[in-house]
Amino acid sequence: MVTLSFYGGIRCIGGNKYLLRDGEHTFFLDFGLPFSQRKEFYEEYLNPRPGVGLLDFLEMGLLPPIRGIYRCDLETTRMWERFGSHRDYMEMDGLDGVLLSHAHLDHSGYISFLRGDIPIYSSALTAFVAKAMQDCGRSDVEHEVCYFTPRE
Repeated sequence: MVTLSFYGGIRCIGGNKYLLRDGEHTFFLDFGLPFSQRKEFYEEYLNPRPGVGLLDFLEMGLLPPIRGIYRCDLETTRMWERFGSHRDYMEMDGLDGVLLSHAHLDHSGYISFLRGDIPIYSSALTAFVAKAMQDCGRSDVEHEVCYFTPRE
């Protein structure tokens, strides 16, 4: 049975994260930065705390609470205990990849939170534009689409 779950991009600008499952395979269509929702908490001089990894993003609903898909270097001790009772919490053993529609940050901006072994599928042009945006743009965990800097 095929299922489609929406973790962003509904009734808002950006943050497209659509989970497609067919029983055998699991893919996200896009994994973007939610512009309108992010602006509720942050602005030019008020940004996420870099020392808490995923915690602020999960707590504020900017990322879905799905254990097993995020980078280990961004997880904090006992972090998942906070989200075990969340209505969207799930544990995912495997994610076959992200199907990236295009390079705009509202579709690609939160790929940087995913484990490095999760493949990203896109056209060559989308990959080129995403890399160019990262090379010429801001350098922080929310914008590391093509390659990331491990955190300690």
